[in-house]
Amino acid sequence: MDIEELASKMRQRALEIEAHEVKEAKGIQLAKQRQLDAYKKLYFNAGRWAGGARDKIAKEAFEKIAGGAA
Repeated sequence: MDIEELASKMRQRALEIEAHEVKEAKGIQLAKQRQLDAYKKLYFNAGRWAGGARDKIAKEAFEKIAGGAA
């Protein structure tokens, strides 16, 4: 095998690995952002229950946070 061909294959493989790692990192970051958004929504709705709103969504959110103490 020619040294230039080997170097070319190694560079190509390194680029493929790097692209995969970047894609994977973005997927993890997206999952964390979705989880954070879900927590924000939960806290917002629980706060509405604590503030006097009496709908089903607010009550369920409050119960999840308070551990069913509502």
